[in-house]
Amino acid sequence: MTANPFVILYVEDNDMIRESFAELLATADRRIVGVADGAGARAALREQHVDLLMTDINLPDGSGLDVAREALQQDPTLPVIVCSGNDLKDVARSLGPTVHPLMKPFDLDELEALIARLAR
Repeated sequence: MTANPFVILYVEDNDMIRESFAELLATADRRIVGVADGAGARAALREQHVDLLMTDINLPDGSGLDVAREALQQDPTLPVIVCSGNDLKDVARSLGPTVHPLMKPFDLDELEALIARLAR
């Protein structure tokens, strides 16, 4: 792993999905921090540097949109990917220019391309 890996905070309540994508997305220069809910996301955002927030919308303790809003209040330049089975273009646009919707189901190539674009 490199000295300063690109850190992705991945918020997904489905353990199998979160663990699978965390494993698939991790590289030598990328570290994935996986959490299951909004409380875990808020704690991770307080406790460590995050380069990209990727969150599901429906979380057991609230909305991933609220997590995104709070993260953007702390760092308006933070890239955010919001994931949902519904079309989120308008919602993402209302949160700001660094927020990008990703429609479920998505494939790994689509996600990798978006992360590569946002990591620049």
